[in-house]
Amino acid sequence: MTSASSKISPVMMVPRRRRCVILVAAVCLLNLVIVSLVGAGTQMNVLNDVTGLIRATSSSTDPDEFIKSFEEQLDVLDISQDYEKYWKFSTAFNNPVATFDPSDYKTTRESRLLYDPRITMSVYLSHIRKQLLEQGGGNAALAKIAVPFSWQDWVDLSVLNRYLELPEDQRPTCDDILYQGPAYDPQHKFKNPNKNIDSACVDNDRYTGHTSRALLPGFNFKDRTGKKSFRDKLIHAKSYLLSYAPVPTSIVFLTEKGSYEVSIFGDSNMLDSGLFDEFIESQANDTVVADASLENEMLVNSVAPSKSELDFDSMFTAEQNYEFVIPPDRFIYSYDQIIEDYEKRIDELDEKELRHLQTLRYSKSIPSTKLQKSFREVNIIWPATYNGHKVTENGGHYDFRFFNGFVTESKLNEYDDVNEKRKIILHRIIHTWLQFTYKEGIVSFLAHGTLLSWYWNALVFEWDNDIDVQMPIMDFDRFCMKYNNSLIVEDVQHGYGKYYVDCGSYPTHRTKGNGRNNIDARFIDVDSGMYIDITGLALTDTNKLPPRLEKLDRERQAKKEQEKTKDVQLAEPTESLTDTDISQKVKRAPPVKSNRGPESSSEALERNKELQIYNCRNNHFYTYSELSPLKLSMMEGSPCLVPHDFTTVLNSEYNGGLRKKHFNNHLFMDELRFWVSTATLQQQVYALSGQHVKSVALRKFYNSHKLPMLLRMLGTDELLKEFYITHKTTKMHMEELALMNELTDLQKKERYYSLMEEYKRTHDPMRKSLHGYTSEVVALGGYHPQEDAAVSTMSETSEELDKEVITGKSQSNAGARRIQKVQT
Repeated sequence: MTSASSKISPVMMVPRRRRCVILVAAVCLLNLVIVSLVGAGTQMNVLNDVTGLIRATSSSTDPDEFIKSFEEQLDVLDISQDYEKYWKFSTAFNNPVATFDPSDYKTTRESRLLYDPRITMSVYLSHIRKQLLEQGGGNAALAKIAVPFSWQDWVDLSVLNRYLELPEDQRPTCDDILYQGPAYDPQHKFKNPNKNIDSACVDNDRYTGHTSRALLPGFNFKDRTGKKSFRDKLIHAKSYLLSYAPVPTSIVFLTEKGSYEVSIFGDSNMLDSGLFDEFIESQANDTVVADASLENEMLVNSVAPSKSELDFDSMFTAEQNYEFVIPPDRFIYSYDQIIEDYEKRIDELDEKELRHLQTLRYSKSIPSTKLQKSFREVNIIWPATYNGHKVTENGGHYDFRFFNGFVTESKLNEYDDVNEKRKIILHRIIHTWLQFTYKEGIVSFLAHGTLLSWYWNALVFEWDNDIDVQMPIMDFDRFCMKYNNSLIVEDVQHGYGKYYVDCGSYPTHRTKGNGRNNIDARFIDVDSGMYIDITGLALTDTNKLPPRLEKLDRERQAKKEQEKTKDVQLAEPTESLTDTDISQKVKRAPPVKSNRGPESSSEALERNKELQIYNCRNNHFYTYSELSPLKLSMMEGSPCLVPHDFTTVLNSEYNGGLRKKHFNNHLFMDELRFWVSTATLQQQVYALSGQHVKSVALRKFYNSHKLPMLLRMLGTDELLKEFYITHKTTKMHMEELALMNELTDLQKKERYYSLMEEYKRTHDPMRKSLHGYTSEVVALGGYHPQEDAAVSTMSETSEELDKEVITGKSQSNAGARRIQKVQT
């Protein structure tokens, strides 16, 4: 990748003698730097040149001491003085203001799909503030307001503009788009389209929805279709959101001090509903400025946000050892009782409770053998190729409705790094989820691969594509009642992330059944389709137990047998019954029958209840003591909860997962505290030694060349950036793990508690927002994604035309600049 930050030159490969001279010079330079820093008392230029800082380190320095010293220097590094060079290092929320002509904007939106999150957020936050002041008396908890909604305002649908530019009679029908896909050519349009080609698609002449006819591309998808290429699926998803996707039931705006929730009425965009006119009238200027951060600040300062009934800040205290005891009954799903309670006060139920009642009734009415799959991912033709190479993603980590293309195939220009975008998306989705659940008092804890990645360094694995969390079933029930089908909006001070809560249709079914519904809910990134998997844990009558719990059950049965024997002894003479006899009776306890026969049984329910064993629908089992009390911790810079006995949980799921430092073509580097791909390490080894080293020998080579390897790795853009943005978080996490089992030492206990208080604070995201990252990439290199040769170039891309209407002014320290896109 070539980028603005590529000016950071890695340590060059030079002859051995010359390297020795350089290392000797480095020792002198290090001393000079230290003396200069102490004498000047101010930040010197060397602190703005990380490469110089690395080269100024002595070769005789111990690697751990080098890292410690280097981190101290990074902590005072001010990259803002050279933002153009270190723009990827900055987490500053750049490009937050949109300046535009409202007349041009309105005219454009009559015939084009134009999206700018800065305008949408500004319009809605302004309207909500006015409504809350009028109806809530300055308190969001006292007001019940509703707003109109259209996906046109909230998602980038501009990929469909290529079809809107055509005369209506040349726009593709369902027949055309399903057969030709993105390569549609009006000259090859079907003369007599097949109206019944796919029930999931409707032509314009049969469309009866809310979207204006002028904005219909010719085809309108109302459901997922059969397997196609990922580029076809992108078009289908955008069409679905435009034409048929139901609107959310509510929007929840997150802020540092609480949240603002509004209901939704009607399917209407902000122009047709009058919200946009209301916003521009409040400015009374020919040129309008949309500043969502300012609107958010005005809202928070004028209307108190709602706060959760369950206040984690007050619950996680030193007195409670920063732990949360889960009430055992939270794992018992009394849905019959919930239904009965709802029905007794049916006339008093609000809309959320009514919808939840309908879900529970419906779920209860469906036999476990007839459950349909609740969630549907992107189904593509596999294996797939694109631009002459194999596609590495298969669609399984994307929701079909919000699919925006494979991240790995989304490169915009030479400055774009698709792996960085993946990290941004995953970081922002978990950061928002953790902020949301913590501030809303939702009991949710890390699970599976996400818990394992937390253990290693409190960051998402380099190779992961999704996140896993779990909830006690009653907390899950409450979560779905309150937030199902809601749109959760990231704190706009940090970015414009939007996440859709989708709970499955069969919550009352708690066993694996036909295996189609192992996941209970998802927290879906609206801008990409990637998601968090949410599963509920409940007491069930599932027979099958994992081996570690079979042992627990044998002990239970042995204890019962022993108690039974004691009862016999009390009732009969015992002279002839020796200790050996009793021991043999215990040893002959029958084997566990749970792994045979039916999936569930009343005996299994009683067993699981006695042992306090809970499971999800994919048969992951946990004991109450493994889960509770939950521990406060941190993940990706946000407060999180983890199971009490996380080591047992992880050892039961991942053989060697807590000790293996070479996994999935990555090595965990202790000094850097993150995973590095073997390919990257092999490049560095070759550059340093001129040798090709196999993956299995990389660790050995690194251990014998630690300092020069660290110097080389930190001399590369990507690894230096990763260390810069993660070193504070990973350092705290490592200290947390070290202190966790040393709380008998009062000094260590005090330090551990201070870490916990630090975790409770709201932390800014560690990575840029996706909007800010994309703005920077486009500003540097324009917009010219690679396309298939088969794709017709009917016109310039919609994004290019959109930029003629809206001017994005970057507010970074590099100075304001117009964000423009070049012709492809």
